[in-house]
Amino acid sequence: MRRVDLGRLSVWLFGGLGEIGGNQVLLYTAEGGLLLDFGRPFGRWGAYFTEFLSPRTSGLGLRDLLFLRLLPPVPGLYRDGTGDTLLPTELERELLGGLPLDGGKVLALLLSHAHLDHTGSVGYLRQDLPVVTTAATAAIVKAMQDTAQAGVDGEAAYLSPRLPKEDTGLLEGDRKRYLRRPYRLLGRLQAFPHRSPAVQKTLEGHPWEEASSPLALGPFRVEALPVDHSVPGAAAFVVETPEGLVVYTGDLRRHGRWGAKTEAFLRALEGGEVFLLLVEGTRLGEPGRARTEEEVKQALHAEVARWEGAPVVVDFAPRNLERLLSTLEVAWEVGRRLVVTAKDAYLLWGLAEAEPHPWEAVLREVLVLREGKNRTSGWERALWDEAPVQGISPEEVAQDLGAYLLALGFYEVNRLLDLRLLERKAGRVPRRGAYIFSNSYWADQEQILDLKVLLRWLEALDFRLLPEGLAELPQDPQGVKNPFHTSGHAPEADLREVAERLRPRYLLPIHTERPERWREVYEGEVLLP
Repeated sequence: MRRVDLGRLSVWLFGGLGEIGGNQVLLYTAEGGLLLDFGRPFGRWGAYFTEFLSPRTSGLGLRDLLFLRLLPPVPGLYRDGTGDTLLPTELERELLGGLPLDGGKVLALLLSHAHLDHTGSVGYLRQDLPVVTTAATAAIVKAMQDTAQAGVDGEAAYLSPRLPKEDTGLLEGDRKRYLRRPYRLLGRLQAFPHRSPAVQKTLEGHPWEEASSPLALGPFRVEALPVDHSVPGAAAFVVETPEGLVVYTGDLRRHGRWGAKTEAFLRALEGGEVFLLLVEGTRLGEPGRARTEEEVKQALHAEVARWEGAPVVVDFAPRNLERLLSTLEVAWEVGRRLVVTAKDAYLLWGLAEAEPHPWEAVLREVLVLREGKNRTSGWERALWDEAPVQGISPEEVAQDLGAYLLALGFYEVNRLLDLRLLERKAGRVPRRGAYIFSNSYWADQEQILDLKVLLRWLEALDFRLLPEGLAELPQDPQGVKNPFHTSGHAPEADLREVAERLRPRYLLPIHTERPERWREVYEGEVLLP
């Protein structure tokens, strides 16, 4: 936690300082404040929690997170009203304070994009705090919450009100309703915000409204400029403050499918007077150019074509819809059909309302795996009853696995077992398949363990993992050349160009483990608090 004072403006860095992700930045003045993202700090989080040891938020609210300083101790910032609280006893309230800040003066949260290291702590913020973001980001945030049936930690779009249960000091959730957060959308999203993920639990309050641009918030004027990232809807924020123009990049690159957005962002600002640039630096210290998404698509095409008639799985992150689009185009080119899960289709459905081009056409083109279930959630009923989707059963896929591309990930690998058994039942002769890892790989112990599990499954189901270098479980992910993936972040040369074209009076590094590297690559004034 650091503070930088720049005249009438104070910049508080609660997360994202000397770490990748976990961005929690506060612009604060005497007249009010703005939060720039409020994500989960995965590195610090993993120092205290594991798969089977998690924060006790459902019963004890913010006790664990405030004590461990995984959340800033700012009174008035968190859920603590008459109808909803995450501070059930005085033990939690005593962990707040000690900073010259009033969370009640925070006017809004500016949300740059829908990745958990930027959204993962939004669920704790007070329920009336406006969330300013693009319509695409809002749609993705809600779709991910709907399909995950999230608890307190995931309540970024809406929440289940919680109050202390009588005589226990423990929280109890409302079983009858959800309350929407007041999103202010840069773009339009009309029907999707009203869909409840539950069959009998309603969504109430705080209608999502379209915001003006630029948007006046107390002493600030805010404008969002789209940028290229590995998730749709990403934006940088330009904030007029009492001291001058503050630019927050969020996460960005220009080697993706929509790299022109980042170029347009730079052209809109270069030549002006940028007072402070809060710039990500995930890939500082990495030389060379970045692989483009077009090159990834070409590599996928070449590999899938080599497996003619055989089953092929492509594994990519659930919000990497750019990769889904590349995979869909490869399927067209090689004469296959792309099969996605119902969760993927629901996400596409929400996004198609926010950004009809190209997502409406994508939603209509993919095949959606329709599996038998003991219990159907509200979001699933809505998808099958209302969305323009084409369902396909596992039995139909198993008739000819080589006719499809399967968009499945680690947590869906057991679906391949069903398809193999159904293939045998249909009298088909099984062929060895390819499992293409088109995802990021950072080689921490948890991911190495997951890869070991995945390799055992693939061996049992007769699938080959690609690229083959991953099968060796390398400790150094840089040593694995993966032509089937590219980073969502700009390499060092592109980051340096961002700074040189905007020429800020001050540059403040965030979202990087090497903030000091900026002083080696940039001649302007770099603040290293």
